[in-house]
Amino acid sequence: MSYPTRAYLNRTYEPNFRSVVNQINEAIKRGLPEAQEQSKYRRVAVLMIHWSNDDLGVVPLENQLAQVFAKVYNFTVETYSIPTVVPPGQSVAREFQRRLTQFVDSHEGPRSLMIYVYSGHADAGAAPLYDQCIWYGSNAIPFAQCPQVSWATLRATTDLAVGDTLYILDCCYASTAAINKTENEYLVAAAMENPAGGAIQTSFTQRLIDILVANNGDPQTVASMHASMVSNMKSANTNMSYTPIHIGADMKPTIILQRLAKSPKDIQAVKQFDTRAAGKVLISVSLQGKASFPDIREFEKWLLTNMPPNVASVKVEAAFHSSSQLILFTVPHEVWAYLEGNESFRFVDHVDSHNLLFSKPPQQGQEGSPSKSSSAQGLPAQGSPSKGSSAQGFPAQGSQSGPKPGGPENTYPFRPSGSGGK
Repeated sequence: MSYPTRAYLNRTYEPNFRSVVNQINEAIKRGLPEAQEQSKYRRVAVLMIHWSNDDLGVVPLENQLAQVFAKVYNFTVETYSIPTVVPPGQSVAREFQRRLTQFVDSHEGPRSLMIYVYSGHADAGAAPLYDQCIWYGSNAIPFAQCPQVSWATLRATTDLAVGDTLYILDCCYASTAAINKTENEYLVAAAMENPAGGAIQTSFTQRLIDILVANNGDPQTVASMHASMVSNMKSANTNMSYTPIHIGADMKPTIILQRLAKSPKDIQAVKQFDTRAAGKVLISVSLQGKASFPDIREFEKWLLTNMPPNVASVKVEAAFHSSSQLILFTVPHEVWAYLEGNESFRFVDHVDSHNLLFSKPPQQGQEGSPSKSSSAQGLPAQGSPSKGSSAQGFPAQGSQSGPKPGGPENTYPFRPSGSGGK
């Protein structure tokens, strides 16, 4: 099946620079909360969920995660095996819902955090919407013959609980669980069009265990844990197959996980903490109208003076005139998680540096410095443009160089035809 190319993208626009700064500031407050949030929870309970037949062999790894939550973080941990066979007159979904209701009734409260961890098979639902997260007891074909539950139906019980809720899902198409989400947070193994990695040693759950163990109960936000996963997903020790996804609550700051005090004597003094990952997210935003170059410089100054002092990594990388004003800038992973719900801001890529074209070139005479006849970027030296090009290395006005019109630019994303992974 082929998909049509597109030469333009319908966008939503921010009205001005001030609006952009305000949106970023709000995302910072939620993605990088103040240290005072640390002591918020008095009770944290975890429900580990898998299928009773465990045909994927996830139980040993899930048990390791449960031990970390219980022994290192002092969380209350419970386990539920979804039955693959139930007595006549009963249903898998009904039994599951009873267990969820029991868990909520036992642990909800204004200062409670409830965490649900699922490892197993899943699918995104039926075409054309693919807007459900259906959990299956096996990957046998056809799926209709497998024991199954629709998370979209079951979460009505958990979404309405008093307190905060975090969903951790290691399954294929996991982010479909967050469609039409309420005020809860998700950390999941894959996007809605991706399967999850099937190798246990490089799985999402294994990486989560590594991060929690390394942090040893010290406070760390869920947004920061996701940032660490993404920044290191292709390192030799992790080599994750698919990019994990973090979906923050609409109006709440990201959840902070830390060792729970067993008694009042164990409560430590609130301290500043910063667990931001090294990587960044390159994003774009479109502004109404066309700003001048001095306006862009003012915007940069405005960012520096209006951002909190510990968030210096928000930086303008490039600006372009189009039908409006297009600006590219980098933000911490934790901040992007709370901007992506605004359609004016668009994801470009995960990056590890700022714009290399703006990097300071080596001084003349140093090793690797450009020759007198060329610029640091390999473009024609200033004052000696090549024929048919400007001094900046771009085609001169009226020249015929550059890509020919009519070539493809982007293709629409599509859902993989095979489930793969889990």
